[in-house]
Amino acid sequence: MAKRSEERREGKSVDRLICRTGKAEMTLLKWPNKIVNSAPTASQLTQLLNSLSDVVMMLDEQHQIIMINQCWQDITGISIEQTQGKVFTDFLHPEDISNWIQLLQNMRCEAKEVIWFRLISASGELRWCEMRLQSVEKNKLYPLSATLCDITPQVRNEQVRHASYRSLQSLVDRLPAMLYRARNNISWSMEYVSEGCEYVTGYSAQTMLNQPQVSLGAMIHAADAGYVWEQVQIALENQNTFTIQYRLTQANGNEIVVLDKGRGLYSESGMVLGVEGIIFQIAE
Repeated sequence: MAKRSEERREGKSVDRLICRTGKAEMTLLKWPNKIVNSAPTASQLTQLLNSLSDVVMMLDEQHQIIMINQCWQDITGISIEQTQGKVFTDFLHPEDISNWIQLLQNMRCEAKEVIWFRLISASGELRWCEMRLQSVEKNKLYPLSATLCDITPQVRNEQVRHASYRSLQSLVDRLPAMLYRARNNISWSMEYVSEGCEYVTGYSAQTMLNQPQVSLGAMIHAADAGYVWEQVQIALENQNTFTIQYRLTQANGNEIVVLDKGRGLYSESGMVLGVEGIIFQIAE
């Protein structure tokens, strides 16, 4: 004989199937059909937020910080207790406040905005950050939720690259020589030319780049132009460098002798894309 009964165990409904055989009784438990998952506690939610590697915060209508996670203190050195209730602009670099205010003025429900700015840490160090901002509720602007990522290392690397480029560019522009990148045509039309071209040719870099009639091809002495073209084409065909000496007429009409050292620029398939090199004035 068998009968079914139901028990409550740890908030779950458990079916019991009781079988009797003679004097023996055996109980079989069936796994519940539904498992009720309890909602995460406030403590668990706090632990989750504090485990994130980005700052998560919430701002009210006065743009005061009403919630923020531990990552904020890790980035800025400012405690959560010192931060909550403060207006967010209290932590911004003064030069970035106007951009922040303009962003908030243009903020709309369901819009997602991104802004870069500098935070002032507890030590006074500036931290570059990227913030993504949006409304918490669908049809209500406030409160706002924001995630903030520290991008200081990337910005510093970019600044170092820019500084290195500016230093290199300054060095190139001070050379008494003309660095160039040109198309492979009779005019040798310039795509790039250094400031030193004025020392060699008498023409400014802007003139050579923006005025097609002022070309390197037009400056090469007529008796040397064919030879220069032929030598460059031979070098390009064999993917070799070239070194050519020829006469060049400057902007003031003076004729000088120059040395042109260069090479070809090629696509992956080997097609010639142009030439680049450097031109020096040499004594006759």
